[in-house]
Amino acid sequence: MFLALEEAPFVLQGPKPPIPPSAWESNWALGLIALGLLTLAAVALRRFLRKGPAGLAPIAQLELALRLAESQPAAEAIAQATRAFRGYLAAIEPRAAASLSTEELIPLLAGLPVFLPARQPLLAALRSADAAKFAGASLEVPLLVDGLREAAKRVEDARRTFAKPVVAPLVPPKPRPAAPDMPPPLPGPPPLPRRDHA
Repeated sequence: MFLALEEAPFVLQGPKPPIPPSAWESNWALGLIALGLLTLAAVALRRFLRKGPAGLAPIAQLELALRLAESQPAAEAIAQATRAFRGYLAAIEPRAAASLSTEELIPLLAGLPVFLPARQPLLAALRSADAAKFAGASLEVPLLVDGLREAAKRVEDARRTFAKPVVAPLVPPKPRPAAPDMPPPLPGPPPLPRRDHA
């Protein structure tokens, strides 16, 4: 048997065909583009999730909080309704911080024209809530909520009334030179007509 294998002639098989390049070697540019797009999509998704959905308008947040307060027991409803209203005021006017007491808030809001129409229901609601929270006075929650809604409605109406429309000028204004310390001289009399004599 060993002799038969040794006697078999040695045959050359010739060159093998070339091995084609792998998919990554031939399409590396497309792979980089796809990787870049996936990175951009991941960054955009992360920013969207971090930012969260757009917040509600202050009046919508107040209405939602007032609806939730109506279903609470009286003491908790009064505290939650006034906290929501103070948050609404702070969202509209940053100087009216929620940390201010009612007595500190009154003079601040008295000087702002947006709050003038809502002054009476606003003060009545906040003072009655303070009396219920701190002095133990009885207060009907629906009356408080209605008073806060009326005050918020008046504030929103005043905001729409006093809102100034912002209109961009068609041509930007020319810069004015700095005013000198002395006013310009007044113009003199006009020149007299000349008579030509020949």
